[in-house]
Amino acid sequence: MAARKVLPDDLAEPKPTVREAMRFGAFANVKLIAGANGLDRPIEWVRSMETPEIQPRAGDLMFTTGFPIKDDREAQIGLVARIADSDGAGLVVRPHPYLRKLPPEMVSEANRLNVPLFTVGPDVQLIDLMTPLLERIINAEHWRLKRSLDIHRRFTELVLDGKGVKEICATLAGLLESAVVIEDASFHLLAHAGGSGDPHRKETIQRQGTPQRVLFDPQIQRMLREIEAKRGPVKVPAFPHVGMSRERLIAPILAANQVLGYISVLDHPPHNEELAFMAIEQAALVLALSIAKERELSEVEGRVRGEFLEDLLHGTYGDEAAAQRRARHVGYPLHGNHIVVLVDIDDFRGFNRVRQISEDAIQALKREFLRRVTAVVRASYQRALVQGRSDQVVALLPLGTEVADHQSRSHALGLQVQQAVAEWKPGFTVSVGFSAPIEAPMGVEGALREVTAVMESLARFKRWGQVVAVPELGLTGLLAAVSDERLVDYSRRHLGPLIEHDSARKGALVATLRAYLETGEQQHAAQRLRVHPNTLRYRLDRIREITGLDLEDPETRLNLSVALRVQSLLGM
Repeated sequence: MAARKVLPDDLAEPKPTVREAMRFGAFANVKLIAGANGLDRPIEWVRSMETPEIQPRAGDLMFTTGFPIKDDREAQIGLVARIADSDGAGLVVRPHPYLRKLPPEMVSEANRLNVPLFTVGPDVQLIDLMTPLLERIINAEHWRLKRSLDIHRRFTELVLDGKGVKEICATLAGLLESAVVIEDASFHLLAHAGGSGDPHRKETIQRQGTPQRVLFDPQIQRMLREIEAKRGPVKVPAFPHVGMSRERLIAPILAANQVLGYISVLDHPPHNEELAFMAIEQAALVLALSIAKERELSEVEGRVRGEFLEDLLHGTYGDEAAAQRRARHVGYPLHGNHIVVLVDIDDFRGFNRVRQISEDAIQALKREFLRRVTAVVRASYQRALVQGRSDQVVALLPLGTEVADHQSRSHALGLQVQQAVAEWKPGFTVSVGFSAPIEAPMGVEGALREVTAVMESLARFKRWGQVVAVPELGLTGLLAAVSDERLVDYSRRHLGPLIEHDSARKGALVATLRAYLETGEQQHAAQRLRVHPNTLRYRLDRIREITGLDLEDPETRLNLSVALRVQSLLGM
């Protein structure tokens, strides 16, 4: 249902400013004698000041004959300062018969403080000036209350109808005829509606959230702290250097002193900013209820799905019939083929050791890591089971019966995960491992063991930032079961003399041997090394002399190839 517009083009009697009040017919005999720079002060109320105890208030336009201060020159001059200090709207004085003439210091003080100061003739009744202003203010307040109730009713209906964040966003955009963006506390996009906005809004929608380079900007950080402290809508200026080329209204979404998210509104109605603030406040209130409800449901669903995944991974699901029932309950298709995915933060212990961050910060980091990986996985596999495990995320992906292109799809997904993590936290890297296609529930536990062994091998050899599949790992997977000491000994036994020769003479015999064994042919090896074939033959002869090995012997070639792989893995 399309949102019904609440803000009319011709706003019904807004509260006047001092400048607008001067246009009223009753003000024809009123003379401005000072404070012209303050004519845009809004008038919230009008008050008569005929007793000494009357104190100016914010937005008050004061009317007086000067009787309470007729014999006190300092009080006459100080009255202007009192109005300025209270953020009053201005002062209208009828000097006759008590003051006769305003002191010059009072006029100069009004000019200095930008407090509009008016005088009227003795034949003008102050009540005749006050009455039309009061009518205008009361009408504006009635209009405001009516619109406030209308806005409140609209948003209340959304909550009662069980509508979510997207419907609330669309309603707010329709009410204000503005561009609206709603993000969670981590600035992940929840919904957007209306308008086109500026470059920042477009990038936020494209990236499904505010880019990290914007969030880390010092000016943006300062602005967000001010918004959180204000606990309500704030008019934010443009920040062109991060793509925010237009001003906007931003409000925090709060629940129990916790920030659940933010509302950002561009192109709000310029003729009635106050009502726009009112609509945003109402939207923030119902969004807090909606987000809290969705979060609670998501947590319950996540626990149920996570428990099912853990049972599959540990083989504690019972029999196959029980697994099928639970799969139907959580909406996961057990038929067909599946892949186990493990996403591991590279050297997380080293990261903590260097930065010395608190336990709360570590847990928050892991939660955000899980959320971002889950978002990427669910974008490609909506019904995937995903669970966080300390500094890892494990997922079970349903392939169905079509597995022909699973390797390319898996590799693409791994790259997307790495990109999402890099954009979130530059310098933070992850490795992603995939199992071979397996059947569920029986094959899940074994697939996890295989992927875990692969990831441990990568971490052990410090091969970080990898996207690998178990079937593709080959020899590296076999070497994972061998201790580092034995691997080092094996490599030195076969390559030690060549390594010592290269180190002493700055030679390239090891690189030559690697190129020769990998290409399998002298001509191609020379091309890879960019040397003359005669140079290559000379180096191969030197390798034979130093090692005493027959490079044409298949067993020898295999041993040397394995030793070279070990050297590469261990960074020797």
